[in-house]
Amino acid sequence: MTGKTLKKLVSFLVFAALAWAGGFAFFLASLPKPDAARPPAADGIVVYTGGGGVRISYGMGLLADGAGQRLLISGVHPDTSAARLSEFWVGPRDRFDCCVDLGREALTTEGNADELKSWAETHRYKRVILVTSDYHMPRAIAVTQARMKGVDITPYAVSSGYIGENGLPSSPRALGKLAGEYTKYLLARVKALIPSNGR
Repeated sequence: MTGKTLKKLVSFLVFAALAWAGGFAFFLASLPKPDAARPPAADGIVVYTGGGGVRISYGMGLLADGAGQRLLISGVHPDTSAARLSEFWVGPRDRFDCCVDLGREALTTEGNADELKSWAETHRYKRVILVTSDYHMPRAIAVTQARMKGVDITPYAVSSGYIGENGLPSSPRALGKLAGEYTKYLLARVKALIPSNGR
């Protein structure tokens, strides 16, 4: 590698790092604030699992409050029973039994979106409330909208605890988590631009 080539490579890496850092700062500033008020009623509600059950609690609260007709909990672990999840339920038991669906196949955000697409098509839903953590919402929306262009997706963000009151990462661990999520978000945006058969 010649000196000129090395200099170009270093310049490119510096530019890429600065571009990534600037984009990361914008990503942090634009993360949705946790929602307190109930969103407008939709056909259905979906929770992309994670966050130690907090997302599930909020999703069930929305269903119990009448924000949707049914609730899909996507990405449920195979060993997690409906009885265990019912502990998060705050409404009448018959409402849980009839209207809470468990998706057990999704292992990734892409898998969540695929489960949601199949579920929404089965029930002919055109308006869906998506519940996930604040830092995960941008990627969840990007991935989901790429698969469900004819469906209105309303985000409902749940606090992850990774963002402090000053809008900055709350800890070094949170910084690492957020940086990793930002990189995944960039990849999701790129993939969304690539045509795929069947979508």
